Amino acid sequence: MDQLKLKLQEYYQRYQQLDRKVKPGNEVDGNDDVLDMENDILSQFGLPTSRRFVQILHDFVQHRPVNDQLLDYVSRKLRSAARKYLLAPVMSDIDLLQGAREQKRSPYDVLPELGYPAHEYAIFLIGELYYRRNIPATEVLDELKQMQHHDSWNDLGLLSKMNNYTSNELYTKLKKQGLRFVDDYIQNSRRQETSRLVNKRPTPSEEGYKPNYRTITKIQVEDIIFDENTSPSLFGKIKSGRSYSRITISLEYSELNQILMSCDDLGVEISNHIKKRLANPTPDKPMVIDLKAEFGDVLKLDNCYLEVYKPQHREGNKWVEDKDNFYFVDKILTKKEFEKRAKEEEVKHKIQECLELIGGSYVYYQRLRRLGITDEEAKLRAGLSDELLFKLSYFLNKVKE
Repeated sequence: MDQLKLKLQEYYQRYQQLDRKVKPGNEVDGNDDVLDMENDILSQFGLPTSRRFVQILHDFVQHRPVNDQLLDYVSRKLRSAARKYLLAPVMSDIDLLQGAREQKRSPYDVLPELGYPAHEYAIFLIGELYYRRNIPATEVLDELKQMQHHDSWNDLGLLSKMNNYTSNELYTKLKKQGLRFVDDYIQNSRRQETSRLVNKRPTPSEEGYKPNYRTITKIQVEDIIFDENTSPSLFGKIKSGRSYSRITISLEYSELNQILMSCDDLGVEISNHIKKRLANPTPDKPMVIDLKAEFGDVLKLDNCYLEVYKPQHREGNKWVEDKDNFYFVDKILTKKEFEKRAKEEEVKHKIQECLELIGGSYVYYQRLRRLGITDEEAKLRAGLSDELLFKLSYFLNKVKE
């Protein structure tokens, strides 16, 4: 079997595992990335990773079983697509962009053919500025060339997350590179984020119930499910006594990223993988990452604590917790933050105990006075000889009445 067939066969098996159509096995390296394999296969034919060419591979993996005839068929199809693509009349980048707008092609599909990554800024330049605002194609292409020349993709990604971005040195650096649409991009991103926040799930207070919060940690995440339009979910196990119980956690993308960034190299690797998958979404179905199949191990959340709650629903006039082991995330705490909070709670509890003792001393003082003991002696016996302490005890007792 030639190298191409071996590569296609490996891709088929790898995709099947990714799509959870077969049980993950050990024959596939969990660290291989399906998207990288697609790029590798298509590049052998001189094809970019545009959706129309990637779709050939996606159609291929829908067939069962994989055999020589199927491998020969997809090889011929790729060669035919490559022949048409490579022998087609040479188009300038401007013509390519104009044709893409007329055909309403996705920026994700166009960028690989132009030779640029499907970065959020590149997508903004084509999808927003060129398609929607009719900025001249020459200006969009000049901006893409500048970004590629200076390799400023990561710098802009970092800058876009900063609050006072215009005062940061990265902003000055990008402006010196002649990039014209940085401000427009960041402001547009923030408008979209604001719009997205408006559409977030309602909080318990908005729905009208008081949740029962609990803090969990040491979760073993086995699968992550997500798509472009809904919040991601974590599926895994958590220790309950001597055994493990299944748990599902729904959270926002920002919260997922915060968790992944706390999980060292594996978390960063998973985060990058999710970004790639979102850049090439599967139509009409959520994307599933089987962590053990993809990365060789589950993700252990040992360095962060999740404050979670179960959603509730109405039964008559009462709010009742859902019975299944499904939770929403309310807050994410680092180990240091959790320990600080635990210490604060412990101190608050001890202060409350002290206040209750002081308040109770006033009751004892009153009892002594009723027995005919002098005021001074009663205060002394009740431990309230200090005037300030006596006043505090009096008011604490009044609060209880």
